[in-house]
Amino acid sequence: MTPDLEAAEVLLAVDELGSIGRAAERLAITQPAASARLRSMEARWGLTLVERSARGSHLTADGRAVAGWAAAVMEQVTAMNAGLQALRRDHDRDVRIAASLTIAGFLVPSWLGALRSQRPDASPQLAVVNSAEVTERVRAGAADVGFIETTDLPEDLATRRVGTDTLAIVAAPGHPWASRDSPVTAEELAAEPLVLREPGSGTRGTFDSALARVPNIALEAGSTASLIGAAQAGIGPAVVSARAVRGQLDRGELVEVETDLDLRRPLTVLWSWDRRLSATAEALLRIATVPA
Repeated sequence: MTPDLEAAEVLLAVDELGSIGRAAERLAITQPAASARLRSMEARWGLTLVERSARGSHLTADGRAVAGWAAAVMEQVTAMNAGLQALRRDHDRDVRIAASLTIAGFLVPSWLGALRSQRPDASPQLAVVNSAEVTERVRAGAADVGFIETTDLPEDLATRRVGTDTLAIVAAPGHPWASRDSPVTAEELAAEPLVLREPGSGTRGTFDSALARVPNIALEAGSTASLIGAAQAGIGPAVVSARAVRGQLDRGELVEVETDLDLRRPLTVLWSWDRRLSATAEALLRIATVPA
């Protein structure tokens, strides 16, 4: 049988204060409740632990022995509670984030700034990987929340839309498409050597779905900066997030190529149904899902 810790608390308080009434007051319970706890403990073990009288209450010899053991147990309980609270505080400060390139580069920094304002003790960790890897990290428990930029959403994870992004096809100013007046067709895009992200990335998945054909690859790269640099060098038109090339377009270093393809894609946050999110992770979710 396990000891009754609530009754042990009453016993220790009676030993110190010499009164069941004062013990009850310290423990913020009624005197009848304190007496009931002691009687229950005495009946359970077949012992008389407290002598009650009009002048107060004091422990019997058995009661003093039990109180000595109870004091040691309560000290351990107090230490355990303190340790659990410390673990909870540490857990609530942490959030492991996995984000695909566009979201990590253009949205996550402002979200983390807002998070820092709300929770100065937050301790976020950010991994920048493609959308397929983000999903796998959340699924495996290596990330608490993940941000992806694809229409291919996992059915086994919780999801919430946080925004929309649009891809742009960009080419160097000297490319023939840079000066054409009509949109480039899917057939033309499929025939042209293109600079694309690797399979598994949200950018590549969105483009492949919209093209509905096997693309002609001039270069595959896992970095948006590499795609932009390759397009500027004339290797071929690149497919990147429009957010990533605003500066190059404004400066005339690249030209956006018009197309009939629908290159919009959702931006989505993922987390596991089966794992409790920390307070910091919950706060990040709220920040990310507030309309800009």
